[in-house]
Amino acid sequence: MGVTPQRTDITIEFDCQFRVCLKDCRLVTLLAGFCSLLPQILTDFLEKALVGYGEMVMAWSHKPFNCDKCGNDQEFIWKTRHGKKTKILTTFLWVCLHQLQVRCHKCGHKFYITRNLLGLERRKRIPLEVLRQLGLIGSLTTYRVAAKIVSTFGWAIDKMTIWKAVQKTAAEIKFSLDPEEEPRGEADGTGIGINGIKKRGQEVKVFVQYKKGGGVRVAGLDIGPCNRGVGETVQEQPGCLQDV
Repeated sequence: MGVTPQRTDITIEFDCQFRVCLKDCRLVTLLAGFCSLLPQILTDFLEKALVGYGEMVMAWSHKPFNCDKCGNDQEFIWKTRHGKKTKILTTFLWVCLHQLQVRCHKCGHKFYITRNLLGLERRKRIPLEVLRQLGLIGSLTTYRVAAKIVSTFGWAIDKMTIWKAVQKTAAEIKFSLDPEEEPRGEADGTGIGINGIKKRGQEVKVFVQYKKGGGVRVAGLDIGPCNRGVGETVQEQPGCLQDV
């Protein structure tokens, strides 16, 4: 007899049965009503996906995780699919998810597999992709304004979270010149001070490239001393980031 093929995808049956009270049918009212439902809908969807995917990988001969005590990656049993909640920031909003917990059949060690299935580091609440998004926004304006901007898209995020995102991702944010646009631009310090770091006198520096159709695009961004030029801000790399 042949070996049963190992499944690599799942299908989720997702039904919405939430209630919302609407005073009228104006678009602004409908959008506000949907936003009030979003935390429940997103949480329910994520938890169904986690349980479905967890059930699938538990049937695999080799799991995409291993016991951090004995190294076993084959024999586990379910401890709970509705464990202690954990808080995670998505691109939409904060969600609280019940964690999936398994027990190692070899040594008896119990541990959560939720973050492993979600592709997150252990004990991390903010995915790297979200950190980069917040870091980019926080690098282009003050933290107070950045918090106001993201709140208009449903993110209830404080200034400190954005500041931490900037500190963690500023070195990764790379821009480049677009060869299809004008071979000229301007560079200057923005005067946006960077508080909370040991070195004083730091500011955000921006290099903008002129576009052939008018306007400019950000081609370089750096954090450095107020008396230093943009210097190595512009990276000669293929591709380009969003226009402004």
